[in-house]
Amino acid sequence: MQQFHNVAIIGAESELSQHLLSELEQREFPLAQLFPINVEAEVEEDRQLKWQGQSIDAADPQLVNWSELSIAWLMSNQESALDLAEQACQLGCIVIDMVDAKPETATWVHADLNPEHIAEGVTERWLSCPSSLAGQLSLLLHIIQQDVELERVEVNALLSAANKGKAGVDELAGQTARLLNGLPVEAKLFPQQLAFNMLPEQGNELLQGSSEFEAELSLQCRYLLQAPELSINVSAMHVPVFYGDSLSVHLHATYALDRLTICEYLEQHSAFELIENELVTPVSNIANSDTISISRLRQNLSDERGLNLCLMANNPLAGVVKNAAQIGETLIKQYI
Repeated sequence: MQQFHNVAIIGAESELSQHLLSELEQREFPLAQLFPINVEAEVEEDRQLKWQGQSIDAADPQLVNWSELSIAWLMSNQESALDLAEQACQLGCIVIDMVDAKPETATWVHADLNPEHIAEGVTERWLSCPSSLAGQLSLLLHIIQQDVELERVEVNALLSAANKGKAGVDELAGQTARLLNGLPVEAKLFPQQLAFNMLPEQGNELLQGSSEFEAELSLQCRYLLQAPELSINVSAMHVPVFYGDSLSVHLHATYALDRLTICEYLEQHSAFELIENELVTPVSNIANSDTISISRLRQNLSDERGLNLCLMANNPLAGVVKNAAQIGETLIKQYI
């Protein structure tokens, strides 16, 4: 007889909450009762969550008996949310951290890359999801490494406004509207005007000029691949695109790369859609999709050991949400 589970979403005001529930519905997650917990003082009226077509009211965290819950998805890194997650963890609930709230102690888990670490997370009652981009890039590199040993990876990341969440999209929209009407703009979330502009990531002296995002993407990928010596060099900038992050990836192997073999590996993996001989853009292919597209897969003209490609996805919808749902599914099937 199938067992049904009580679960919670901490930070349920996040725009990702409904996407997570939709993903769990598709996977036929055996949900008994859902406790959505808002941590922000003001929540949009239309932010009410739905499960199987039924609206679900927000729960009072003071009335939640965490010992009766199996899983809590953490979607906010606010201090109050982290306090609730710690409380849930202490009372036996397993926390799936989708915002990397404890990076200093994180054991990042990707259900397709290191599922064996889920067992370790069960012991600690805390499982951390890598960022969407780290998960996607690591999975891509893992597939390619079935054929060759990679020597180094160069990544140019073009980050959309949605990479900063709804606030980033709203700021870009507001700036664009004001500029088109001849009005001045004020940057709040971004360091400068993003509309009709490009903003390189700000360097950190402690990271030898790299930004925290660039260093974290490299660190998480090497961790997930269990390849601490692999050189993954990241350069990132924010671009005036609403949805759809793009990675221009340059691979360098220890010996010649065969493009056709790599194509075969990618076509066999359901996580990616390999698109050839077609122009792939955030607007036409990504904005309303959870597909991870790979395009412009080509040999490096100056080095037979090199391969270039473009990876594009609507993050974090196409990354962290699916991974968090898959981890939850694995937990109830194998560990709870």
